[in-house]
Amino acid sequence: MKLFKLIVHQPNFSREDLIINPKDYPGIKTGDVVEIYHPEDEFSRLLLQVTSLKEDLPSRDTISIENNVATMFQLRTFGDVYMNVVNPDDVTLDSIELTFKDQYMGRSEMWRLKNSLVNTCVYLNKKISFCGGGIRCQVYEMWSQGDRVACGVITDDTKVVFRSSTSMVYLFIQMSCEMWDFDIHGDLYFEKAVNGFLADLFQKWKKNGSNHEVTIVLFSRTFYNANALEEFPNHMRECLQQDYRGRFYEDFYRVAVQNERYEDWSNILVQLRKLFTDYRKIVLNYHQISDVIIPEATNSTAAQGNFLEVLNMSLNGKYMLLAAI
Repeated sequence: MKLFKLIVHQPNFSREDLIINPKDYPGIKTGDVVEIYHPEDEFSRLLLQVTSLKEDLPSRDTISIENNVATMFQLRTFGDVYMNVVNPDDVTLDSIELTFKDQYMGRSEMWRLKNSLVNTCVYLNKKISFCGGGIRCQVYEMWSQGDRVACGVITDDTKVVFRSSTSMVYLFIQMSCEMWDFDIHGDLYFEKAVNGFLADLFQKWKKNGSNHEVTIVLFSRTFYNANALEEFPNHMRECLQQDYRGRFYEDFYRVAVQNERYEDWSNILVQLRKLFTDYRKIVLNYHQISDVIIPEATNSTAAQGNFLEVLNMSLNGKYMLLAAI
């Protein structure tokens, strides 16, 4: 452990996070992991990896840290800092989350990127480039021994998780009969889905700068009280199916949003509330024609709905053929 004077440098001066003169710290070598902290803030420590050594630093007993890194970890310029070489095994990461945006990253790229990061030191919000800048990602979260940490070393055993901020997202809302029921607090379950889950989700996307391409589909299953196909008018028969109990039913899908990107999704929440107002009436009376008798229609429960069909739809490359009511 040695006391140094801290200075900072800009990225246009050097792309290295840490610049140190080997004469000031005999025995240090490239690849070493060091911890840096102010004497009065010993519980807030920055871990950096020595990637190069520079013998022409103008001042003795001085280390230089890239300005953005120093600011992020609240290291004060011209302040005294301790620097100490640490054992990488003591600061290994259990898992790390990397985010990327506006690019496609396949499994092969993820595997190669993970291998390139083994035995390297990373810190929160560090920008990582691979394949000559063709692949770019950023450190989002890190975990070690059950705690969230701000820096650490990646090993072969570290679980690397990749998250895209520009994915293709499908949101399916099951409009079963429970959506019109009230919970113990007097809120409709649809209100909990839209005002609770979706509102929080969109707010989190906005906070993280995500720009997903989103499709939102309302779906439900309608049962008909009939014993034979002949009870239905001819124009309905090709739309009907029977379940394992012989009940006639029809599945409905309403595309509310298709392949859209928004910075502010609050208007979509308003649109979903408007669709909810008329959804049940439209579905149950979809085939109603004057002077034509149609068996009574009822909305299914969630357990009896078309949930599996919707999952298959999201995996089907021909999803654009969704039939909108």
